[in-house]
Amino acid sequence: MLYKIGSGSRVQVKARSKIHDTTTTWDHVAGTVESSPDTLATEGAKARFAVDMTKFDAGDWLKNRKLRSDFEMDAHPEAIYEVRAVRDVVRTGDRFTAIAEGVLRWRGREVPLTIKGEGTMTAGAIDAKGTFDLDIKQLGLKAPRFLMFKVEDEVTVEVTLKGSV
Repeated sequence: MLYKIGSGSRVQVKARSKIHDTTTTWDHVAGTVESSPDTLATEGAKARFAVDMTKFDAGDWLKNRKLRSDFEMDAHPEAIYEVRAVRDVVRTGDRFTAIAEGVLRWRGREVPLTIKGEGTMTAGAIDAKGTFDLDIKQLGLKAPRFLMFKVEDEVTVEVTLKGSV
């Protein structure tokens, strides 16, 4: 089965600092997942997701402008994650937990990522959520300063994927 990922999908990145955490949301996520409820545990999945990095919200115009400039979003408008393997799948009816191993491509870099996730998969739809930590230095970035505080280089990323056959 081929699930088309789209509406309702998003990526949220939480950047921590000693003073104030910042959460930035990208809600233009598209891609595909090739799998089925019956084969997820035995055959895994093939998946590819693209995030439009130019369409995001960090909570206010100043943070948005700072991120767009510091991370050169317009020059690097698309981030892609490809799943290479799915392991440790546990299914209970339509619900599952699993670990996806893959690679993130953005800004001319490739970063291997392991994402721990859970969700539901039926013959008609998929709804999954996964989280991982990312050191942005692996992407050639350094944490931005917002006014008087600097966020940490390691961020927590939560990915929500919704799709249908």
